[in-house]
Amino acid sequence: MRKIITVVILLSIINTYSFAAQNELVKNSKYNINSASEYVFESYPNQDLIPIRLIGAIKNAGLYHIPSNMKLITLLALAGGTTTEADLENILIGNDQPSILNVTNNEKKSLNINLEQSLKDGSKSDYTLVSNDIILIKNKTPLISNDTFRMVTIFSVILTSLLTALVIKDKYSK
Repeated sequence: MRKIITVVILLSIINTYSFAAQNELVKNSKYNINSASEYVFESYPNQDLIPIRLIGAIKNAGLYHIPSNMKLITLLALAGGTTTEADLENILIGNDQPSILNVTNNEKKSLNINLEQSLKDGSKSDYTLVSNDIILIKNKTPLISNDTFRMVTIFSVILTSLLTALVIKDKYSK
């Protein structure tokens, strides 16, 4: 009887840890930078192109060589759009250069752009990309974090195992 209870509990714990390991793999690919990709967009031959790095919740993340003065929304469209988890209200743009200028020409080291608001305002507030921009499109913050979900899952598996063991014990003791 004790052997059966021990086996049930051990199998439950092994299942829980394998679920946690799979969840950790998904967590590591949070910003979609696992595969190296490089894209070149030319409108006409010998056009001057600028490098832009696009990472995060985007369908085709990678290094983009695009014509100068391209708008952020155009680049996102060329990249296949964002994923469903993309937080369009919190896009972070940094640059390798000492400083970049935001829409109001204030000097900053990085910009935080609300793309949804830009779309509502029209093309006037759309950010124009400059050479060496690094664009991070973050994922939306979930209501329940992965760590909390993992702990609830582990607790429920252990509790289920213990209750199953009690039921087995009661059945064999009668």
